[in-house]
Amino acid sequence: MTISYTRGAKGTVAGELINQQPINYVAGTPTAAPGPSDAYASFQKMVSHGMASSGTFTANGTSTVTVADVNMTTTSIVLISLKTVGGTVGAIPTLKTITAGTGFTVAGTASDTSVYNYVIFNYSA
Repeated sequence: MTISYTRGAKGTVAGELINQQPINYVAGTPTAAPGPSDAYASFQKMVSHGMASSGTFTANGTSTVTVADVNMTTTSIVLISLKTVGGTVGAIPTLKTITAGTGFTVAGTASDTSVYNYVIFNYSA
């Protein structure tokens, strides 16, 4: 993935993402922003190419929770967000371990039994 930024009267961001398809954004240019369906289509394209996966897990306080996902690699990026509040919500659960081809483990804060979303993004350096 390459991303470049040129600053001038109008900022320009260009890069390559998903099968070397170019992406461009010019600040201040009156263009229609991609809608939610465009973002969903892009995510589905990433999933179909093995570049992303997603799911949910339920926190168990400070106890470690194992999340099985065969798409996990040693270079994966994991994003976690709150889906449904349960117990006492503290900080977003912390990623504790990563096992390529198996999944990852997380631990939350005391009394947190919330359901969390996760998204795994895979990339090649």
